[in-house]
Amino acid sequence: MADTIRRITYRDRDRHERFFAFVAGVFRIGDTFPRWAERGGWDAGYEVFAIERDGRLLSTVGRQHMRLVLEGKELEAYQLGAVASLPDHRRHGFSGRLLTGLMDESDARGRPVILFANPSVLDFYPRFGFARLMQKRFAATTEIEPAARPAPVLDLDKAGDRAYLAELCARAGAPGTAFSARDYYSTLLWNLTHKPRSVFRVDEVDAALVASVEEERLMLHDVIAVRRFDLRPFLPRLISSRVSRLEFGFDPEAWWPHPSNGDDMDSHFFVRGLPILPSEPFRFPDLAQT
Repeated sequence: MADTIRRITYRDRDRHERFFAFVAGVFRIGDTFPRWAERGGWDAGYEVFAIERDGRLLSTVGRQHMRLVLEGKELEAYQLGAVASLPDHRRHGFSGRLLTGLMDESDARGRPVILFANPSVLDFYPRFGFARLMQKRFAATTEIEPAARPAPVLDLDKAGDRAYLAELCARAGAPGTAFSARDYYSTLLWNLTHKPRSVFRVDEVDAALVASVEEERLMLHDVIAVRRFDLRPFLPRLISSRVSRLEFGFDPEAWWPHPSNGDDMDSHFFVRGLPILPSEPFRFPDLAQT
């Protein structure tokens, strides 16, 4: 039987299980995708393009609609993920076939494309016009003691808390400045389903802070906020013990004065079709990455 290219949308529920089984087997991510879908994460902005033979998926590319923010200007764009083929069907040109079609479609719509690659395929994406950009890691040395009253934490198993977060994401601005994104609830929810972190409500400033603590290190993964505010009064409400180091999962220049930064050699970030390259230093939000 001839191979068929399938477009799988959020409506094609009869094909979801096949995709879930495919990515679980290839990427070893357990039940992240079905749990994310059950939580309402698979919406109209996410599509999967697959090569199918006799009802079996051989290769896939996931495409997420994105609202990039580049030097203050918002751009409609795409982010690719779940680029893979079954082990016994690699080096048959399947991924290239899918990518060629997707790049033609993106070019016709005038939309940039971004993706995060694994180290084994760094020479693959430049064949399709992608260029690698170097991101930074941002951190600051600081002393923070816990507050007597912690901020409330969202429970993403509750539909009401998910609805609150989705509505806030839709109104929030981009956390970074040079190269960032906004309104990425679907991708945010995928990341929080795959690796749970605490999402704290900060109603006083119409915001939510995504954070985790390891020993004396506070990792501020994301700031979902309608407007800028001073972070310092709210950080003590995110911790239960003293911390001495603050790390950021985004470009914090607009939130924290003069953070230190260094090259993130573990980030393999590729872009295609941007009208300009972002100024440095920058970090695309970790929780906006597929």
